[in-house]
Amino acid sequence: VRPCPKPTKIKLDMKTNLETKIVTKHYLPETAEILMPSDIQYGLDVSNRRILFDTDEIKAIKKFGDPGFELLGFKSLSCLQPHHYVKPGHFIYPDEKYVEGSSCLFNGLLKKCLEKQMFILCQFSARRNTPPRLGKKKTNQ
Repeated sequence: VRPCPKPTKIKLDMKTNLETKIVTKHYLPETAEILMPSDIQYGLDVSNRRILFDTDEIKAIKKFGDPGFELLGFKSLSCLQPHHYVKPGHFIYPDEKYVEGSSCLFNGLLKKCLEKQMFILCQFSARRNTPPRLGKKKTNQ
């Protein structure tokens, strides 16, 4: 169970009631010349030194792997603490249409994990170019 957020706002044109498209343009302050995306560099200050990145490098940094499902390992249930919770879990179920025998494998794996009091740790990437994020831990203040 998780909360259902409000849908995002859609900006409409006042006269035609059609959805508007937002366009952002960057200008050079000295000459008021429009900057192209290739002219813009992103930087980071490290040890009193500026490190510059172009848009291709930023895209490569954001890529954390291909979308998919990866088994990382098995751990004892006693290792799982409430503060390890990061995001709501996804329920992944086998699909016999694509992988024959996946239901039997999943059922056997789940039964053995329950017998041995273990949990399965996996990594799931839904999309490309999604940077890794960790959830914020709630504190009572």
